Amino acid sequence: MIVNLLAGFFFSYYFVNVAGFPNAIKAGFKMQRGARLKPFDCVTCLSVWTSAALFFLPHIYSEFLCIIFGAGFIGQKIK
Repeated sequence: MIVNLLAGFFFSYYFVNVAGFPNAIKAGFKMQRGARLKPFDCVTCLSVWTSAALFFLPHIYSEFLCIIFGAGFIGQKIK
């Protein structure tokens, strides 16, 4: 179960802060400055929904996301 939580957080952190996908989506749709794209621009919100989705998927998906995005998270912190 802890792997689901870590995978949800690592995915959300990488998605929002490292890759910056919400900013690209906002620019693509020409949204106003300061407009929210919840839950995709909030690490807390996205991690809750990602962890909830991973709860219903097989455990191998959680492990995969935890390894891949955990490495990205650690690499960002070490850099």
